[in-house]
Amino acid sequence: MTTITPETIALPTSPTRSRRTWLHFAVAFLVGVIATLGLGAGALYAFDAQYAGRILPGVRVGAVDLAGLTPASAAERIGAAYAALGEGELVLVGPDGSRTVSYADLGRGPDVDAMVADALAVGRDGNPVERVIAGARTAVRGATIAPRVTFDAEALATVLADFAASLAIEPRDGAVIVNEDKSFVVQYGANGRSAELQAPIDAALAAMTDLDAPARVEVTIPTIALIPDVTTDEARAAKTLADAITARIDLPLEEDPQAVTTSRLRGWVTFAPTADGGYAPSIDTAKLPGVVKMLATKIDREPVNASFTSSGGRITGVTKSKDGRTLDVDVTVAQVRALLDERAAGAATGVLTPAVEIVEPALTTAEAQAARPKMRKIAQWQTYFQVSERNGFGANIWIPARLIDGYVVAPRATFDFWDAIGPVTRAKGYKDGGAIINGKTEPQGALAGGICSCSTTLFNAALRAGYEMGARRNHFYYIDRYPLGLDATVFISASGSRQTMSFTNDTDYPILIRGYGWSNGGDGYVKFEIHSVPNGRDVRFSKPIVKNIRGATDEVQYTTSLAPGVSKRIEYPVDGKQVTVTRTVLDSNGNLLHTNTYFSSYARITGLTLIGRAASPAP
Repeated sequence: MTTITPETIALPTSPTRSRRTWLHFAVAFLVGVIATLGLGAGALYAFDAQYAGRILPGVRVGAVDLAGLTPASAAERIGAAYAALGEGELVLVGPDGSRTVSYADLGRGPDVDAMVADALAVGRDGNPVERVIAGARTAVRGATIAPRVTFDAEALATVLADFAASLAIEPRDGAVIVNEDKSFVVQYGANGRSAELQAPIDAALAAMTDLDAPARVEVTIPTIALIPDVTTDEARAAKTLADAITARIDLPLEEDPQAVTTSRLRGWVTFAPTADGGYAPSIDTAKLPGVVKMLATKIDREPVNASFTSSGGRITGVTKSKDGRTLDVDVTVAQVRALLDERAAGAATGVLTPAVEIVEPALTTAEAQAARPKMRKIAQWQTYFQVSERNGFGANIWIPARLIDGYVVAPRATFDFWDAIGPVTRAKGYKDGGAIINGKTEPQGALAGGICSCSTTLFNAALRAGYEMGARRNHFYYIDRYPLGLDATVFISASGSRQTMSFTNDTDYPILIRGYGWSNGGDGYVKFEIHSVPNGRDVRFSKPIVKNIRGATDEVQYTTSLAPGVSKRIEYPVDGKQVTVTRTVLDSNGNLLHTNTYFSSYARITGLTLIGRAASPAP
């Protein structure tokens, strides 16, 4: 049992009094807290205001204390502390040497502005209350900022690019050069190189960014080889192939072998890259047909008819005939091109059988031997003339007669005067002689003047042998040493016009022409004989029909070019006229073979004699 005493009994308190007591206490406590907080806040705000524009206490950049420093002072301190970041050099190393660039040239050094900005920013984030609290916390706990380094990345890139460019070498292509002497010479190729920049750029950036980078940083610039498009080996192979392609091409012949020379072939060769990436020679044969045509002039030869030897008027023997030959240009060009293609494909051959066609002579040795015992003189003609300057003193008549002497006209072949005697040159002995120029006789007007005596004489011999006659033209005026209406002039003018005399052997037997010419003092003659197997032809001539005669006159002209009293005949008077003569040829049975009517229109020539006289006295 519990005893309750007056002391242990608590008398009940009035409720109203109890609430008031608690409220007073709370108010008093709150006032105290507010007063305390007000004093602390004031102190903190005073602290923040004290470091306005300065770095808060406890702030460091690395090991550098920046507490309370202004930005300028902090920048000075940081710059001094980290000055070593701008001292050093970057060395770029290449295969041929190196290049050194100072850190200063690259703009490397402490990033002072950034570090000062970072230091000032510490404890100054948020609203004013947060900044006050953060500043106090920084002062108590401290804050360390990592140092920063800066450099000019663009300058670094430029330095690297320039150095890489200095290392670059363009590859040199191999080639084959054709020298002036048409020889092939190999031009050696060479590798080039280029720099690889990605790895050096990464290494340089890492070094420049690293705070602990040494004062000397080496960066190696690697290079790679650049292979030329045409290597030396490819050029050598192209030369070897070109040598094989352009080896001499022989065209073997029994006589006078010909060839397409190496020098000529090499002149057509060029060297160039191929579509598949190789390098090879090519040969342009556009000029080949012209070369083969030129070779044809050396290969081709006319067949030589069999001929006869004679003594006096008797045939004593036969000279052998020779086959002719003709080069087929088109076929030979195709053969050469095919040969070049074979060589390009690797075949090695230098001999080509040319496409030559054998041409038999019109008169073979056997035919001549068969005809020889039967050969007789069947016709002749002779012309007399006065040896003078008008005929080169006989040379212009006798030279062609001697050239024609022994000429053989095969059956069905045609004789042409100019073809028979060949070119007319002074080297052969021809001299200036008479020519009819603008209707007048010029005693020294043309080389070989007077040669018409030769052509006219042979024309008349062939006429009387009964052959088929060809080209013939009368002289400008009639010359009385020739048969009336049966002269045959020949000429080759300066403009190139050509008048010849020709006839065709329209028999089955060969013709041998014998030519003769002599002089006796001032008189001369030319004669042609035609020998063949007698064919029984009957040759008849009509009497010349002369019409439209125009009588000539004679004149005298005085001149001081001659001595007084001396006369010189310049032109003889010749009547103009028109003459017609018909030749009829019958075979041995009386059948008509040929009928030729020759019409000649001769001009009238006025005679002229010069007589010398004394010059008139001077006035």
